[in-house]
Amino acid sequence: MRLVHIRVVITLLATITAIIFIPLSYIYPNYSTLILTIEVILLPAIYIIGNYYAEYIVEQHYRKNLDYLESLVYELNSKVFNQEILINKYKEEIKNLKKS
Repeated sequence: MRLVHIRVVITLLATITAIIFIPLSYIYPNYSTLILTIEVILLPAIYIIGNYYAEYIVEQHYRKNLDYLESLVYELNSKVFNQEILINKYKEEIKNLKKS
């Protein structure tokens, strides 16, 4: 859900930027080319930076889940290893009891 909020904020920021720059180009007609040029440069930058940030958030989320899964696998492996040690120990004891 956080990713959706980030994308909405990016879109709103870009829209507000466009809304601000268009009237500025009418208010200052001598500088309209400069103002629209800045807008054309600024809008893709907003989207690119916003998408990089969204990708970073997704990566962090998956990394957190992956770390959690790795810890579960490690814990499970240690339990299996401990059970194997116990099984071998009991097999040895059974062999010793049969010899006696």
